[in-house]
Amino acid sequence: MLSNYFILGLDLSATDEEIRKRYLELIKCNTPEKDPDRFQKITGAYEQIKTQRSRIRGKLFGPLSVSDAEESLLSLGRARTPVRRRAGLKELLNHAN
Repeated sequence: MLSNYFILGLDLSATDEEIRKRYLELIKCNTPEKDPDRFQKITGAYEQIKTQRSRIRGKLFGPLSVSDAEESLLSLGRARTPVRRRAGLKELLNHAN
């Protein structure tokens, strides 16, 4: 994830608009005809961090693919089975604070 910011030459705190603006600047200079490898790296980096949602997914799951990330979320949800029980007054008061 960090390498994507280095490829685009951005800070980790860059906004969606800053990321998009920098991407457009870079692909104007590095067209597929001039340097196809560099163009692919820039486009790949942009695709991974272009929205806040994709940046959060990258921070949570790192280099996993989308299907791996979704499977990881499902397995986290299945990891603990919910137990229905009645909470006591003491427990309810502790959660209120």
